[in-house]
Amino acid sequence: MAVVRMDDGKVNAIEFSWCTELSAILDRVEEDRDARAVLLFGRPGCFCAGLDHKLLPTLAPAELGLAMQAFVEMMERVFLFPKPLLAASAGHALAGGLMLFLASDLRLALDDEESRYGLPEVSQGIPLIGPTAAICSAAIPQMHQTEMLLHGRRLKAREAFAWGLVHELTLSIERLEARAVERAQALRELDLPAHRATKRALRARLLEEGRTSAQGVLGDVPKGNPFRHPRRSP
Repeated sequence: MAVVRMDDGKVNAIEFSWCTELSAILDRVEEDRDARAVLLFGRPGCFCAGLDHKLLPTLAPAELGLAMQAFVEMMERVFLFPKPLLAASAGHALAGGLMLFLASDLRLALDDEESRYGLPEVSQGIPLIGPTAAICSAAIPQMHQTEMLLHGRRLKAREAFAWGLVHELTLSIERLEARAVERAQALRELDLPAHRATKRALRARLLEEGRTSAQGVLGDVPKGNPFRHPRRSP
């Protein structure tokens, strides 16, 4: 299996170079015949806090457009990755970081009181539409989508497990990593061509529907760079 660790020493903020680096890693994993599954880990205390809110406000419109396009394409790549992809979170997974977590096939998390899982985009003045919204709605049970997607509710790890965002909880980081390896090993005997075809059959149409629905609401999307004066989430 392939193990990918995100650790920038801070909150694993997502920006253009982050997308480029992860894309290159996934290219290598996809081509490696010996890699039967992917494990994606964050750092202790933070899986990923989402897009880089320090960098994005400084970007010109064209640069921001390229950065957002790279982010969406990366989320689609993870969602459709042709091999099983597991994510293990030992900390916060927020905004784009939670999207990355939800795009994974199996999701494990540390059972602690500090970590939060949420999508604060709407409370920050950023519409959640298109393929990324489709990825989130595919992973979040319908009965909880209003609170998560429209109201920006943040959950503790145990709540995220109860709501179906997390498949399994562990009581320590050591056990989290060991259990992630165990779950990945259990998937090594999958027929990868069949896995790839089934995943695309189930998920590719959801992304296309997300793109189509986004076209219908473009008139409601705020103009300019929404990261320059974001509203603070509660």
